[in-house]
Amino acid sequence: MTAFGALAGGVAGVGILLMAVGIAARRPVSIADRIAPYLTGPSSARQRRDDLGVRTDASTFERLVGPMLRSLATRVGSLLGGGDEVQRRLVAAGRPSMTPDAFRLEQITWAALGLAGSGALLLLLGVLGRPVRPVAATIVALGAAVTLSLLRDRRLTRDVERRRQLVRSSLPAVADLLALAVASGESPAAALARVARVARGPLADECQRACHDTASGVSFLDALQAMSTRVEVPAVRRFVDGVSISVQRGTPLADVLRAQAGDARADLHRSLLEIAGRKELLMLVPVVFLVLPTVVLVALFPAVASLTAISP
Repeated sequence: MTAFGALAGGVAGVGILLMAVGIAARRPVSIADRIAPYLTGPSSARQRRDDLGVRTDASTFERLVGPMLRSLATRVGSLLGGGDEVQRRLVAAGRPSMTPDAFRLEQITWAALGLAGSGALLLLLGVLGRPVRPVAATIVALGAAVTLSLLRDRRLTRDVERRRQLVRSSLPAVADLLALAVASGESPAAALARVARVARGPLADECQRACHDTASGVSFLDALQAMSTRVEVPAVRRFVDGVSISVQRGTPLADVLRAQAGDARADLHRSLLEIAGRKELLMLVPVVFLVLPTVVLVALFPAVASLTAISP
């Protein structure tokens, strides 16, 4: 494969990609996009959009490319499906403002980076005079695009797992703070608002969102149930159920919160023991390959030194 052939193939690939994006962008404007500029209030003037769904204060590049990319993301989302599942994972990851189409657009961007990277590598091989077969080049390019797209999905899964772990680890402290605030005479809603102001982390953010829901007219218990649904952590669900039962039955809430904090600590301790049990062999690696050889060397060094000293 010559350098000219590699360059021609790259240019042809970019041209085909642009043609596909242009064809995907030629779609009829939906009624939602048409009436969106007339439904925004005065406070959202900066977010007004035109008939194509582009913000009126967007740059020229965004106004040219934005509709095409959004249309492509919508088509990819309709092909892959699972929009509700993606939205649920985005909420669990702490990104409720991101839509499934925006996430699909990020996946498309990562796939395009994979295509560009593989194309640059193949072009470099062609310039260096290395033979590159077209079939192998196509497989490598598609494999890179699919791999990076799956990596973006895997990254979202890791973000969800990391945030859930942070929520679980901060639940005992939040429960103790709530118990102190309630014991001092504050109402449950006021105690939750105080904890949301002083605490930090994902659980504090969810408490702040629950306070906003309460201020907007949602009942306190419904706001807590919505919070447990968003985070999808069993410990938080049990905590919310205990608080709801205590409020409904009129039992002392401070004692219930202290008991919930103890249960959360016990659950966290139990999960750590389970993780240690699953990684028992992995935990033996530093002992076998680092500690044990050092002990053997320290034990054998005097004998080796003595034998070396008495040897002729």
